[in-house]
Amino acid sequence: MDAFWIALTAKAVSTALVVVAASVVAERVGPKWGGLVACFPVSAGPAYVLLALQHDARFIAESALASLACGVATWAFLASFVTFAQRRGLWPSLLGALGVWFVLAATVRAVPWSVTGAALANVAAFIIAVRLTPRTVAHGAALTRPPSWAELPVRALLVGLFVAMVVTVSDAIGPAVTGIAAVFPITLSSLAVVLNRSFGVAGAAAALRGAIKPIIGIACGLTVLALTPLALGVWPALGVSLLAALAWPMIMIAQGALRRSSSS
Repeated sequence: MDAFWIALTAKAVSTALVVVAASVVAERVGPKWGGLVACFPVSAGPAYVLLALQHDARFIAESALASLACGVATWAFLASFVTFAQRRGLWPSLLGALGVWFVLAATVRAVPWSVTGAALANVAAFIIAVRLTPRTVAHGAALTRPPSWAELPVRALLVGLFVAMVVTVSDAIGPAVTGIAAVFPITLSSLAVVLNRSFGVAGAAAALRGAIKPIIGIACGLTVLALTPLALGVWPALGVSLLAALAWPMIMIAQGALRRSSSS
C-alpha cells in the first residue's frame, strides 16, 4: 500500500510538471509545441505503474493491447477536434470529438485484437488523421492573454484523479476496459481547455493538431508493453516501454530545436 501511494504521488508530480511545461512551451513557441510536450506518457504511463502494483504480467499485457487498439480512437479524436474547431467553438468541438472517441472505443472493445492487427490499425488511423486534418490551423493561433497558473494544478488534479479511479475499478472492469480507460484523452482535452483561454479555439486546435505525430511514441510504448511482460516480467517491460514511448517525442523536440537554431 505504501508503494501504491508513492506511485500515485509520483504520478501527480510528473503530471503537474508536464502541464506546466506544455503551457510554457505553448506560450513561448506556439501551441503545436505545447501539444507535443503533452504527448509525453504522463497519464497512461503512471496508470500502468499503478496497475502493475496490483496485477500480474498477463493483465498488464492484455490491458496494453487494448490501449494500443484504442489509439485508433485517439487519432480520430484529434482529427475530429481540429476539424470541428474550424467552424465551432471549444465545447461543441470538444464534445463532438469525445463522442467520436467513445464510439470508436466501443467498437475497439468488440474486436478481438492481436498486437499486429492493433499496430496496423494505428498506422492506418495515423495516415488518415494526417491526411484529413486541416493544415492551416497551425497558423491561426495568437496569444490573447497569458495562461492562468491557477488552472495548471486543477488540470493535474483531474488527470491524477482519473488515473486513481481507473486503478481502483480495474479489478471489476477487467483488462480490456482498463486498457481503454487508461488512454482516455483527458490530458489532451484539458490542454485544449487551458489553451482555449489563452489562444482561443484556434490555439487549442493547433495544439491538438501538433499532437498527432507525437502520439506515435505512445503507440510504440504500448506495442512494447503488449509484447514483453510475459517474457521480461512486469517491471522490466514497463521500463522498456517507457523508453520506447519517450524516444519519439524527444527526437521531434531535438529536430525542432535544430531547425529553430539554424534559422536564427
